[in-house]
Amino acid sequence: MRLPTVLPSVILVLGLTVFAIQRDSIASDSVVEKAKQTQTRVYKVRDLPVWTSEKEYDPSVLMRLIQASVSPSDWKPGSGDSTMAPYPQNASLVISTRLENHDKIVDLLVSMRPKN
Repeated sequence: MRLPTVLPSVILVLGLTVFAIQRDSIASDSVVEKAKQTQTRVYKVRDLPVWTSEKEYDPSVLMRLIQASVSPSDWKPGSGDSTMAPYPQNASLVISTRLENHDKIVDLLVSMRPKN
């Protein structure tokens, strides 16, 4: 289906199908399938307890907490689809996992941050 190119990229959710309108076409995917797909996100964790007493970036404790708290079976080598790696250049974690897990990670990190 050809659409006018002035139409901006839009996502519509109708029932259990997601319709993505981009440029000249419409693509659809079920919400269930979308939720199973792995997405990669970068989480800045500079403000969390990821520093050693020598002021070195070490997110290993935070990474273990995430793995233990958010769908633990998804992180097991060889059987899980989720991966996580530190990115010391900007004190971040690069995490690839399902959307549902990303939502849980966001909730966990928010709960760890000081309330203003």
